Amino acid sequence: MEPKTLSVFVDPQADRKLAHHIEFLARVSEAAATRLYQAYEDALHFIMDFPEACPAYLPQKPTDARLRYSPFGKRYRIVFEVVGGEVYVYDIQDCRQDSDKNLV
Repeated sequence: MEPKTLSVFVDPQADRKLAHHIEFLARVSEAAATRLYQAYEDALHFIMDFPEACPAYLPQKPTDARLRYSPFGKRYRIVFEVVGGEVYVYDIQDCRQDSDKNLV
């Protein structure tokens, strides 16, 4: 069965967060920054086609949203919710950081 491709909308704050990580990494290694961005793009394409394959995400603060996450780039994860035929990315988290600093 062909996967149904969903529309993905990324919160601008989450997008800026990843951009800062990539800019920082690029100062050390452009190749590593490129790999991180490619891993992010691959993860977005995966959740466009198979969002239900991603595990549930349980934030520290309870929410009514049915959040899921998709790991990418060894240390990062995309936190998102599927609403109807659309995927909403709420946060991009560096898993090495304290979870209290994350948006969700």
